[in-house]
Amino acid sequence: MKFPVLPAVAALIAATCASAHAALTVFTSQSNFLAQLSSAGVDTFDDLARSLVTDPLSRTAGTYSYTASVGPRSDFFPGGSGSDVWLASDNRFDTIQFSNFTSAVRGIGGLFFGSNESGLFTNTPANFTVTATDASGSFAQMLVNPTTTTFLGFVSTGSLTSLTVWVGSQGAGTAGVWPTINNLTVGTVAAVPEPETVALMLAGLAFTGVVARRRRPI
Repeated sequence: MKFPVLPAVAALIAATCASAHAALTVFTSQSNFLAQLSSAGVDTFDDLARSLVTDPLSRTAGTYSYTASVGPRSDFFPGGSGSDVWLASDNRFDTIQFSNFTSAVRGIGGLFFGSNESGLFTNTPANFTVTATDASGSFAQMLVNPTTTTFLGFVSTGSLTSLTVWVGSQGAGTAGVWPTINNLTVGTVAAVPEPETVALMLAGLAFTGVVARRRRPI
């Protein structure tokens, strides 16, 4: 015997299944970004020396692990001010990438800005391209002349696979801007039932409703 599924329930099942594809949300507010995470870890980079650091780096942010790499031309050369160390490339034309996250990571963000040849913050005009990638593809966000307090974060409905930072085209005769990151933050989000599980649950509720109607006395 076939049992009908109520139209409203069927529509909800279809919508739920459609949400199986990962989607990215961009945050420029650090507080709003953190509010989306059920747990978060921060890598301050303060343990790094301000000297050449060989690529790649195996890093942790709280309970999460990841790999930081840079290329294609150089290694890392951290900068910063006082006891605050920033992660930067040794070549201003290189791209910094974060990848190999713990599988549960669905949120990543940080402070993105430029430093000069001495490893100090520079306000030289520059456009930064920050790209996050998950199962649905890549999404690039541009930051124009960011400062040391400029925050950018991404939250995905699926697992994140990488995040890259690159400074736009720089002429050889211009003042250089090195891609720089501080306080990289990664985390996960509250558990959400798999679409198939939700669909079965809703189908069960629809079946229960049909049976209840048939048992209703005439």
